[in-house]
Amino acid sequence: MKTVPFPSGNYLKKETRKNLILTILCDVALLVIILVSTPRLPTRIDVGDFDTSLALTAVFPTLGVYYYLKKYQNCRQGMKGEKRVRQFLESKLNDSYYLINDIEYVNDRGNRENIDHIVLGPNGIFAIETKDYRGKITCKGSYWAVPFPFGRSPSSQAKGSAYWVKQAIDASEAFQNLSVWVDPIVVFSNPDVELETIEPEVEVVKLESLADSITSFNRYSFSPDQLKAIVDGILKKARTQIKK
Repeated sequence: MKTVPFPSGNYLKKETRKNLILTILCDVALLVIILVSTPRLPTRIDVGDFDTSLALTAVFPTLGVYYYLKKYQNCRQGMKGEKRVRQFLESKLNDSYYLINDIEYVNDRGNRENIDHIVLGPNGIFAIETKDYRGKITCKGSYWAVPFPFGRSPSSQAKGSAYWVKQAIDASEAFQNLSVWVDPIVVFSNPDVELETIEPEVEVVKLESLADSITSFNRYSFSPDQLKAIVDGILKKARTQIKK
């Protein structure tokens, strides 16, 4: 498998660092409020020493610590999952396939997003959303029985990624007369996940089934030159958006 580097990647790494910094800043703000409110620290803490307004102010950094620490932990877990998927694909798919990891893009609402993995092969193009959760996960159609952090549906994320990849291909001069479909896939990379799917709206698989799922598609028969042109078109669109 040919792995294509993308210089502006490392989305999760940057998000992890950002959320760690924000967690620390909230911790510092909370500590300052406590110190200001209890001048006799560290000998004893008297609840009566707390000023009501300062106590209420402490609520905000407390919530910030919880929120950003949770995001930090999710990002770290996500990095582990993406690494598992990358290594698995590189070991299972042959050199007729291309792999692009961690593409950043701007969605239609102007928000920055990322695509965990894009696989391009002679038989099709795939936008892969990686989740590293453990425990029982149930997907029925577009409904997920387990609520995901910050209300984001994995299938919706995968479809959004596939839509952006299709836009990038459609914008390429080499494919203006050809309508190319991009298949969204959600993969669960944690070995401790128990996955149950009932007519999911997108392909949903465990990591060990991902390569077979990709190679079983027979939607297209792209030539090596066509695949290279598609890769170049995706990278060009991503670089253009990130520079803005």
